[in-house]
Amino acid sequence: MEFERRCWAEVDLGALRHNFKLVRERAGDAAVMAVVKADAYGHGDAVVAPLLEQEGADQFAVSGFGEAVCLRRAGVTKPILILGYTGVQNAAALAVGGISQTEAQKSSDLYMKCRYLDELTGGRGVVVRVHLKVDTGMGRIGFTADDDMERAVAEMAEACALPGLVPVGVFTHFAAADSTAPEDIAYTRRQYDILCAAVEEMAARGCTFAVKHCCNSAGT
Repeated sequence: MEFERRCWAEVDLGALRHNFKLVRERAGDAAVMAVVKADAYGHGDAVVAPLLEQEGADQFAVSGFGEAVCLRRAGVTKPILILGYTGVQNAAALAVGGISQTEAQKSSDLYMKCRYLDELTGGRGVVVRVHLKVDTGMGRIGFTADDDMERAVAEMAEACALPGLVPVGVFTHFAAADSTAPEDIAYTRRQYDILCAAVEEMAARGCTFAVKHCCNSAGT
């Protein structure tokens, strides 16, 4: 029978192991979070993620709740961070699934749903682990510390104070780390300095984070 589809991708798991070991070595003592969103960028998350966990990945990141569920069904046990949106109907599942959620702004759906769920449970039943996203110049999502540090820190501190949220991480995303142009290297350094300043300001307010991360592949 003639194949209807005449192109396909063959994923070399040996090459995947090799590449991860290079990242692991370059990272040194730092933990490595494997970003496997969009079906591990089309490579098959149900195969890729368990292999990376075996090779020593410390955490994983995905786009949405459904992808996190897929990793758990594939046997992944390490912490998972959702980078994108999670619907209110899945907030309680986050609380029991060992899955963390990105909190990117004061007005976000997660922020409001945790207030709502906390009210429903009388402050007893729902606790969602969150990583606060700091916008240091990427301009996509996050507390905009590059534009207004004082306001960003105040809103981050307010999010940390919500009884339904447990802040476990803080991070940013580099916009030009793949460039070796001097101005882009300086821009990446500035982003890093802004993140460090935000973390210091938060610590002064009594808010600390177990996980602080910023390096994408290019940054690493």
